[in-house]
Amino acid sequence: MSRVRLYLSALAVLLASTACSATSDVAAPLAVAAPVARNSLIFIAPTLQPVLQRLTSGLLYTSESDYPFVYFRHAGVNHPPVSPLSAAEFRSLLGIAADKQIEIITLDEFFARHIERIDPYDSVGVARVPRYRLLRETLRTSLAHTVVYRVGTIAIDCYAVGFNWRGELEGLTTISIET
Repeated sequence: MSRVRLYLSALAVLLASTACSATSDVAAPLAVAAPVARNSLIFIAPTLQPVLQRLTSGLLYTSESDYPFVYFRHAGVNHPPVSPLSAAEFRSLLGIAADKQIEIITLDEFFARHIERIDPYDSVGVARVPRYRLLRETLRTSLAHTVVYRVGTIAIDCYAVGFNWRGELEGLTTISIET
């Protein structure tokens, strides 16, 4: 992974820490091991887990039912690809049955219901827009080739994932109920 990508990831973590410590939903400042220069070497947190758990604390993915975001990491790839995994590659990697439908969408499409399509009279929803925006941008800037895989119908497993600096698939998963 390029040095520029590492610095962008560090910036995203620092922005996340600043934004989270200022919100009322998250009381404690973010404590993460961001990239830090020591003796000309860069040390990087092994995963985004603490960052993503802090950013998703108290947030739900709303559909016909509300589900929490859950941290997800799959170490089976171990090489950074040049593009997102295809639906077939994702199916094979996670061992998803052949009869399950898989759709790939962008992060913008996935988070639109919480960022762009908010009822302006829903004061709680409007107040949380900056948190969803920060979550989306943290995923986008901290991981390479970030997309959302939607697996199944009706109770759809959603994987908002990309590749970390080690080439592992990492991100969040949740469920969207759509009848």
